[in-house]
Amino acid sequence: MTARSLAAFLLALTLGLAVAVACGGGDGDDERAPGQLTDRESVPTATPWSDPPAVIPLGPEVLTPLNPDDGGGGDGTDVEVTPVTPFQVTTAESTNKRTEPSTSAGIAGTITSGQKVTVTGEVAGETVEGSNNVWYELEDGSFVYSGAVDKVD
Repeated sequence: MTARSLAAFLLALTLGLAVAVACGGGDGDDERAPGQLTDRESVPTATPWSDPPAVIPLGPEVLTPLNPDDGGGGDGTDVEVTPVTPFQVTTAESTNKRTEPSTSAGIAGTITSGQKVTVTGEVAGETVEGSNNVWYELEDGSFVYSGAVDKVD
């Protein structure tokens, strides 16, 4: 037997013994220490309730629904909109309308190139360019960043 084959044999024998010990085999005795995963009867499971807790029914009188028309995009937050004399804006390229004055808010639609939309309010929102945080509220309740649109003369 060469040194190389002897080393391979000893390695295989060592691995085989390690697997046998890890699996609990090798001693021929079926008794295992309590708590080992191989002994299902001794592994604790969920503790049963001695007295189950009382059921608390939730009826409509204790629930508060969220209104998607609450001015905050339906997530329960209020946006302080300053009403303005309505005016129209347009854009040279498609621009997203948002559910809140933020680029991370949901998209409520798109203003296409050349389309005119009516602004009904202004609000301080996310600052997008420089120090400009002015967003316009449109007549449908959505918001558009003021830097993305041009006022129609």
